[in-house]
Amino acid sequence: MNVIRREETPNPAAVKFIIDGPVIASGTMSFSTGEDEEEEYRGDNPTAIALFKVGASEVFFYKDSVSVTMFSVKAWEFFMEDVIEALETTLVPPGTELPKEEKKKSFLDDFDKEGFPELPEKEKLSVIESLMDEIIRPALANDGGGLEVTKFEFNEVQIKYQGACGTCPSSTGATHSAIQRALKNYLDPQLSVVIKRA
Repeated sequence: MNVIRREETPNPAAVKFIIDGPVIASGTMSFSTGEDEEEEYRGDNPTAIALFKVGASEVFFYKDSVSVTMFSVKAWEFFMEDVIEALETTLVPPGTELPKEEKKKSFLDDFDKEGFPELPEKEKLSVIESLMDEIIRPALANDGGGLEVTKFEFNEVQIKYQGACGTCPSSTGATHSAIQRALKNYLDPQLSVVIKRA
């Protein structure tokens, strides 16, 4: 597979690479070096392995793009070609059949907002994840990032940013506010969003 273009992201240490075909069948996939930046990645994704060897600290896959966050902004001056080579030599070769993503009906079409506060915690979390999948995650993925809901209790949603969003300065300001506003407007005004720090 080939990189057809690069796009800047709101995070200056991250670059989004547009590939000439799908890199993932559906959803998103994120890999990071862990809390200790020096920790060796021991997963089985060949692209992530190759990118971590050239200095990436996080790799995020979405549709036909891969966002790569480097250990520093300056690293791009030295490792851009190595990152492109790693992508082009390790991604799934052209012609590999990936299942097509089906167009889904919005869960919000039949959602009872008035009944949300009375739902058990587990069902509330399921609804929150559905909203994230439908509205929040695709918007973040367009900028090369994503998020994971790490905890939910007592109307507090704890999230952890992924990909380019992980170290982006706007993730704690405008992005955080937009996520909180969406949860309050669509689900329950009592919900709040807290960002988990690494």
